[in-house]
Amino acid sequence: MMKLKTQPSFNGYAIEFSPFEERRFAVATAQNFGIIGNGKQYIMDVHERGEIIPFREFDSRDGLFDCSWSEENDTHIVASSGDGSLKLWDIHARDNMPLRHFHEHEQEASSVDWNIVRKDCFVSGSWDHSIKIWNPRMNRSINTFREHQYCVYSTIWSPRSPDVFASVSGDCTMKIWNQNV
Repeated sequence: MMKLKTQPSFNGYAIEFSPFEERRFAVATAQNFGIIGNGKQYIMDVHERGEIIPFREFDSRDGLFDCSWSEENDTHIVASSGDGSLKLWDIHARDNMPLRHFHEHEQEASSVDWNIVRKDCFVSGSWDHSIKIWNPRMNRSINTFREHQYCVYSTIWSPRSPDVFASVSGDCTMKIWNQNV
C-alpha cells in the first residue's frame, strides 16, 4: 500500500485517476472538513518505486469537494468549490490560476463529473438544489435542472449514453435524467 498525507488540516473529499496518464491522479481537498478555510487541488504521480510524488498544487479560497479530469484534454481538470464555483485548471500552466472560473451556483458546488461519451461537457450539482451542464468553451452553463428539493450531493454521467446522467440529493431521491427529453 502506498500513502501520502495531505498538508495538515486539508481533508480529502474526492480522488480521480487520470484517463490519459496511468500513474497520475487528482485529489480535491478542503481545510477543516469544508466548514471554513481554503481548498487545494493536488495532482499526484505514482513513481516507479511505489512513491506518491506531488506534481502540482492549485490553491482555492474555499474548500474543494469534487474533481473530474477532462475527457478531451489530458491537461485539464475541473473542481467543485464551496463558494459555488467550478474551477478549470491546466496542470501544465505556468501559474496556479484557473483557466476558467464558472460561477452560477448560489451555494456550495458539491459534485462535478466529465462526460466520458461526449467528452465536451461536464455536469455539476450544488447545495442550491440545482444541477448544471457546462461546456468548458462557453461562458455560461448549457442547461439547468431544478427538480430536487434539497442539496444535490452527487452527479454522474452514464458511461454509455451521451445524454443521460444521474443525481442524488438530501431530499432522499435518486434521479436519472436525459438532457434531451
